[in-house]
Amino acid sequence: MAETKAKPKTVRCPTEQLLRSKALAGYQKDFASVLLPGLEYTVEEARSILDQFFKKAGER
Repeated sequence: MAETKAKPKTVRCPTEQLLRSKALAGYQKDFASVLLPGLEYTVEEARSILDQFFKKAGER
């Protein structure tokens, strides 16, 4: 009998919850709140958006 592996469910969290989480603790909350205007993000989406901005800002 073949086993099927279930994909892990992508968890989306309210932006305010993410901004208070340990997952985004390394980012300045004021900047992050402006860069994340949507209602919900996954941790990976939020980090990607923030990393793209801060990487570009650091290249100047």
